[in-house]
Amino acid sequence: MLNNPFEKKSDLPDLEFDNVLDSKDKSEISSSSDLDDGFSSFSNQSASETLNNSFNEKYQFKKNEVRLAKRDVERELTDEEYHQRLVELNTDAENKHYVLFFGQPASGKTWIIGSILHYMKNFLDGTVYLDTKKTTDSEEELFYQLQDRFNGIIHAKKISSTDSKQYFEFHISFTPKDSSKPPMSIVFIDASGEHSELGFRIKEKMNSGKLPNYLTAILESNVKTKLAFVYDQSLEDEKGAIPQVNVLDAVFIHIQHIQRQHNKFFPKALLLSKSDRIYATDYSTVEQCGYDPMLYAQRKIPSFANSFFNESPDNKTIFYQMGKFSTNSDILLEFDKECPEKLFRWLYMSGTGGVSPIVEPNLWNKFLSWLKGE
Repeated sequence: MLNNPFEKKSDLPDLEFDNVLDSKDKSEISSSSDLDDGFSSFSNQSASETLNNSFNEKYQFKKNEVRLAKRDVERELTDEEYHQRLVELNTDAENKHYVLFFGQPASGKTWIIGSILHYMKNFLDGTVYLDTKKTTDSEEELFYQLQDRFNGIIHAKKISSTDSKQYFEFHISFTPKDSSKPPMSIVFIDASGEHSELGFRIKEKMNSGKLPNYLTAILESNVKTKLAFVYDQSLEDEKGAIPQVNVLDAVFIHIQHIQRQHNKFFPKALLLSKSDRIYATDYSTVEQCGYDPMLYAQRKIPSFANSFFNESPDNKTIFYQMGKFSTNSDILLEFDKECPEKLFRWLYMSGTGGVSPIVEPNLWNKFLSWLKGE
């Protein structure tokens, strides 16, 4: 049986004004009126021009700063735009970490990202913030909506499915308190489930059978990319809709082509989302699989899971949950950091050569946890 790595317990700067001195000789100043005239001329022209030039030089960039309202993907990138995007991504690519989430609409991708952000903001020993210089208005709004939902803010806005006409990038900066651990800039890509579905070819749909090129630009670039496939067992396949497993399989095939063409490999994880519902409705199967998410996935979605796990023993999976929700709404009653911590730990360690973002338990702590049945 393949080992499941997730199951291993670990164990403005101040304005500077140049002093401007009137160079007129005292002999040229014949009266106080001349002095007044000279002073007036100086203050109205020279000083004004000097101040304006100084200000414009220092703060000209503010005129050019245009913050986008959203990342519009109603149309494909042109060849020129695609090339420009690649150049942008490949600049300092070795310090860029991207995480792409694929899955059917309503499978829980946005909530999973929200749980990771909540974990990072509330539990990591370090400084975590959203880089607003790289953020659109809608991304900043969604970021705080997610924080409000996880922080239990009353009257917080509900999280809706991602609009198929846009996508979200959450540029997160993490600097560990421990200076021996490297900082990381990580970008979570929240794409609409319909964009994942585009990977599955439907004869009647002209643009189907390929991933949107804003996604392929990331995959073809040199940034450090990791992929998360999200499967929701509680979603029933609807008549006329693409089966959930086919969506994942189609995306996986496109990834294989890109990996071969560019001689690269993307670390991957299969997230069995809303696992509290799996335990509630399919507990017997979970029990038969020895509570192993890998065996469960191979039984439930073998056409995808078999190739996924055979591709690499490092491909991971997990029963993903983030806490207890109200039965009447999507109100989070209690946050559980275990799964978000495991997922972030994997993301950070795979991007830093094995450095853990948390303090790993020693043998004695592991033994105590074992005695407690943890």
